[in-house]
Amino acid sequence: MKVQLIGLGSIGKNLLRLIGQKGNSIRQTIGENIEVVSVSDTTGTVITDGMPLTSIIQAKEGGGLKTLDSFEKISAKSAIADLESDIVVEITQSTKDGEPGIAHIVTALENEKNVVTANKSTLVSGVDLFKMVKEMKRSLRYEATVCGGLPVFNLMDYCMKPAKIISVDGIFNATSTFVISQMERGKSQSLARAEAIKRGLSEKDQRDDLAGIDSARKGTILHRRIFGSSLVLKDATISARESEISVGLRQITEVTSSGVKVGYEKIDGKSIYSNAVGPSMIIRFNTDIMDHLTLYTDHDGPLESAATVLNDIILSRSEKVGQ
Repeated sequence: MKVQLIGLGSIGKNLLRLIGQKGNSIRQTIGENIEVVSVSDTTGTVITDGMPLTSIIQAKEGGGLKTLDSFEKISAKSAIADLESDIVVEITQSTKDGEPGIAHIVTALENEKNVVTANKSTLVSGVDLFKMVKEMKRSLRYEATVCGGLPVFNLMDYCMKPAKIISVDGIFNATSTFVISQMERGKSQSLARAEAIKRGLSEKDQRDDLAGIDSARKGTILHRRIFGSSLVLKDATISARESEISVGLRQITEVTSSGVKVGYEKIDGKSIYSNAVGPSMIIRFNTDIMDHLTLYTDHDGPLESAATVLNDIILSRSEKVGQ
């Protein structure tokens, strides 16, 4: 199975590590190896040609991909169009308008390639990628876009078919929980934020995480999926403010038929959200016949998201061969 990787941040590097480490189990599961044929970032593209994936990681963490002999200054979009592959993995950083991630996904679909993405912003714009995927009879898997390592959509797809989802709520952002938890242990907000960056839990610019934008993207994806809406990010009601962050609060997201809301709320010891400490997340489904189904992780970060992306790659291949 030939895979192209677009985006080589923390999730991308962890994905390459996992593909290398899990080669035997992957082969036993799908009957073949995952061959990463190219890796692209904002500087250009590396044609891997069988090179060790560790070499790509080392280059990225050193002088950049341009230090590799097979580096070419061609865009990710050109690489998708010109190189042979089965699956394009689009994990560039979320942006206000979803670009260039949307263009990468559209190019992949136009070239009859399946797509796996962890890029939330591509799914909350005015471009209906789900409709495009259906029309082109391709596969788009996006488990890692909502709550990283938690199997949100797999739960919906395989375990909740008899149920009607009435609403969803939860703590969708691990960075905000981590920062507040560190403050509850006596650290200043600035030190807590610095620690989140150091541990790879957030980008240097933490506004999306702490001001509720990241959670709103996730909530909007869920709203579109559950209620069949065409909501975009600007339709979400975001009352979270970085200036409001203090001990005893948690960033709560609510998804109902009427829309998406994100804000900081005071949590007492009786609340399910009091269990969220450190880089943890909780998502709770309120259904008609299965009551509340709750997913929880005490640690969500780039490794967990990379594992989810890898699972999507495996599932995408299984779908293609009819397994």
